[in-house]
Amino acid sequence: MFTGLRFILMIRRNLFYLTWFFFLISCKDHRNLDQNAREFSPKLTLIANDTLTFSVGSQFNVHTRYVRKCLIKNKPYLGAVNEISNDLEFFALSEEGENFKVNFQLDGPNGVGKLKAFEIISDSTLLIASTYRIRLYVTDFDGNLLRTIKTNEIERKGKPFVQTYYTHQPLIHDKRSDSFYVYTGVDTDFRGPGIWSGTMFLKMPNEIDSPPKHVFELSSYFNDFVYGAFFSHNSHVLMENRYLVMSIPFYNNILIYNLEREEVKEMEAGSKHFGDALPWDSPSFGRDEEFYVSSNSYREVAYDDDNKLLYRMAYRAVEYVGPDGDRRNWDNKLPSVIIINKDFEKVGEIDLPENTVYTRTYFTHNGKLYLSLNHPDNNPSEDQMVFVGFKPEEL
Repeated sequence: MFTGLRFILMIRRNLFYLTWFFFLISCKDHRNLDQNAREFSPKLTLIANDTLTFSVGSQFNVHTRYVRKCLIKNKPYLGAVNEISNDLEFFALSEEGENFKVNFQLDGPNGVGKLKAFEIISDSTLLIASTYRIRLYVTDFDGNLLRTIKTNEIERKGKPFVQTYYTHQPLIHDKRSDSFYVYTGVDTDFRGPGIWSGTMFLKMPNEIDSPPKHVFELSSYFNDFVYGAFFSHNSHVLMENRYLVMSIPFYNNILIYNLEREEVKEMEAGSKHFGDALPWDSPSFGRDEEFYVSSNSYREVAYDDDNKLLYRMAYRAVEYVGPDGDRRNWDNKLPSVIIINKDFEKVGEIDLPENTVYTRTYFTHNGKLYLSLNHPDNNPSEDQMVFVGFKPEEL
């Protein structure tokens, strides 16, 4: 009886120390995260200036996230992936250009699989990504396959990777070095540590004989953070053909990778409403969306080359179940646009109307940030992509 009592006391004591140990580890993980908004001096705002409408027809999803402003033969186009027809559609952004599309074969001699993302290499060639996530394809503008690039031949240090294309600029062609960059997310359980560890991109020189390598390594500080599946949707953009800027969805700061020096630095770029979002204390199956919707977060980044401004989208938390009893999703969070100048200083932020702007589809053109008005809860058209253009103005 005495032995049994001692055993119970020993178990209780060990459980106490184990709980205290995990508490200390948790505190250490959170040590540099701050939920409070950082101070800044507002100098710029955004004013709704105009709208652009593109007729797409019934065989096109107006909520496509794979849109890019691009130049082809010095003419501006909005390129959009049509996953329904496996077409890459180009909409002219000037009177000098004409709309056209490129169809891609699923299989056969010119097969590339299901189209997911693209990048312009030159006036005659494209870089294509598909659901076959261990390959990239170089094609012409007639959909003919010119070259296949294997992306699984060099292993990533630490955990394995998977090419993901839900960011604004999943494929990047660095013209200075004639190299391709593809985002490579960590392939592991979203409810465990390691999602934000190691390198984030695979760099592949366009020269056939040059070896690829993994680059843009995160600080080990991020290694053990757990936020769930919905917090894995980060965004990145090429800025000034020199910097690769990444927005981590829970982090107040942006990460800036210098392509030439291969160095990473941080700059404050948080919302006026909040700073960092804290990790998920009790990850559980099937509750990733609830945790995301009820947490503050960041997502998209866009670069306006005309005004040398960087834009970052921020989202305030909402209750997962609304007053009407319906569940909300990530399109129902309260959005705002953060304005950052060429020196990576925050110079403004504007709130966007609730359930009106579909911030996952956007581009910059003629010194304006264009955001989609095809919000699922207030969609003006299923046959047209509608954008409102925001122009920066001094306060």
